[in-house]
Amino acid sequence: MPSFRLIPLLLLLIAANARGADWAPTWTAGPPDDARALFYAKRTAVRASDGQALTAHLAFFSSPAYRLKVVDLGAGKEPKYATLTEAFRAEGCLAGVNGGFFHADWRPVGLMVSDQGRTNALERTKLLSGLIYSDAHGVHLLRRGLFRDHAGITALLQTGPYLVDAGRGVRGLSRSKPDPRTFIATDWRGHWVLGATASALSLAELADALASPGALTAWRIDRAINLDGGSSTGFFFDRSDGERPVVLKPWKRVRNLLGVAKR
Repeated sequence: MPSFRLIPLLLLLIAANARGADWAPTWTAGPPDDARALFYAKRTAVRASDGQALTAHLAFFSSPAYRLKVVDLGAGKEPKYATLTEAFRAEGCLAGVNGGFFHADWRPVGLMVSDQGRTNALERTKLLSGLIYSDAHGVHLLRRGLFRDHAGITALLQTGPYLVDAGRGVRGLSRSKPDPRTFIATDWRGHWVLGATASALSLAELADALASPGALTAWRIDRAINLDGGSSTGFFFDRSDGERPVVLKPWKRVRNLLGVAKR
């Protein structure tokens, strides 16, 4: 039987674990998520404490079969492509979301690598805490301090903040300013998901949901990072069965997109 001195510590541990698993799925699992190299799902999770729902459009992909591609829409007043569908199809992407942050003059915030080359430089602001990129070895999501620049990077966005690290929601994220959110997450075993929420929620709430086992993915999320959400939130998935693509249009013009293409 625990001593009274240990009870406060046990209560803190129980509360911490409950916070990480507060969101539960409402969707029914179909074929195993790790059995398909690319697929779309729209899933909803509910927070047990108050019944708040989170619905997200999700593009699952396997990094051995697919890679990331940054679609640069340009810095001009008019984007290179008029719509998400046109942009992703023209660039050979089967799925994708809006990309990283940008300035009022459309310059990307942080380093960007696309087929057009490198734009801007690595920035060390607190917001841009990580990098998502593709090279010949696969797809990578790293904290800024662990990133080592090298030749052969074909697509890269510096973005943030980090949402999940080592399976836990990152502490200190804002619990205010609910907005639609865009993110990318992985189990660090070859399974990845690009997501755009149809629900408005804070960064901390999104981190809690992604760190809750089974809330949106059948596999445990090890790492996740935020992309430019809010009015920039966009999603595309090109279904191959003759159905119309799944499209969530951004409310405003964005600088770049993050797509999924075959290797």
